[in-house]
Amino acid sequence: MKYSIEIGKIIEGALKHDQIKVLNYTKQLISKLEEDNEIRAASKFKKLLTTQAETTLSTMSNSTKNIAIPVDTESRATLADIIYPDNNNIEVILSKRNADKLDSFILSYKNADKLNDLGIGVSNTLLLYGPPGCGKTKCAYLIAKQLNLPLVIARLDSLISSYLGTTAKNIRNLFEFAQKIPCVLFLDEFDAIAKARDDNNELGELKRVVNSLLQNVDAMSKDSLLLAATNHQQLLDSAVWRRFDYKLEIELPDKEAISKLISLFTNNIGNLNEREIIELSTLFDGLSGAEIEELITKSIRNAVIHNISFDKKNIYEEYFISQNILPQNCKDPRKLLQIKAKHLRKCNEKIFSLQVIADVLGSSKTTIQKIVKELDTHDQK
Repeated sequence: MKYSIEIGKIIEGALKHDQIKVLNYTKQLISKLEEDNEIRAASKFKKLLTTQAETTLSTMSNSTKNIAIPVDTESRATLADIIYPDNNNIEVILSKRNADKLDSFILSYKNADKLNDLGIGVSNTLLLYGPPGCGKTKCAYLIAKQLNLPLVIARLDSLISSYLGTTAKNIRNLFEFAQKIPCVLFLDEFDAIAKARDDNNELGELKRVVNSLLQNVDAMSKDSLLLAATNHQQLLDSAVWRRFDYKLEIELPDKEAISKLISLFTNNIGNLNEREIIELSTLFDGLSGAEIEELITKSIRNAVIHNISFDKKNIYEEYFISQNILPQNCKDPRKLLQIKAKHLRKCNEKIFSLQVIADVLGSSKTTIQKIVKELDTHDQK
């Protein structure tokens, strides 16, 4: 049945006398009807909302943006931040493998009506894990953007309380809030509240928090979306791990993704050509997206504040510094040149020819040739 998610949520809200949920999902239904050019049906529901607003719903907000976000009872800090679709402008670049897996999850939710008709149900929980800086948080933004839904990002500093029982209560309030509006609930740094209960170093309070988390995930409607991300998947409780339909390891970017990241972060500053981007993507192999962004941003910033022109040489210099390629307190120019040349040759001799290294290091091909020959002779001894 088409619009099964919205209709199911409206019925669920009506049975629980939850007028906010009824209102918000009716608006979501109207939006989808309008997208499908079902104007008469959309107008009918709009009229019903208008009529009802004049009576029992008169005190309710006409926009999900004005719904009160739950707060921690002790600190009064909000438990989440909300990013609405019109403010969700983050660009996400992933390896083809990661992008394909993410698309599969998004398509599953977009085809919820077809899956529900077959009695299969929707995969509505996704756990993102992998090394830091690889784009797990950005994936949450991408999913919300693709589905045109607000992204509700849990604030762990508010969620976790020092008062006994308050953390579990905050988790429950956050889950209840996320089911009142069409949204994507995102729990970043997930291991903070989902750590294994057999950890002897943890107090009993954490075990109660994990139990509460499990109960809330189980009670969550299949029409709601839950995302979680962690850098330490090995710390997660096995029962929490099983609650997620999709588990996606976000890996380090591949060469193609690195090339796109370089173009994105340089933003045409320095006018790198295709060959130079290939060289840099080879050099950056093994770095995370966050590391690449930080490296390029620093190189651009240094060029600006020192009033020098920006080109690929600035990026290479920042790379040598940030990756600790150069020994501290070394002032010998020739020694530094040797170290840089050796590192580039080890990356890929085909990509980093003698001429390319000379261009990168601002030296002559003859000088680099001598240096490489010296290094080869030294290595053979």
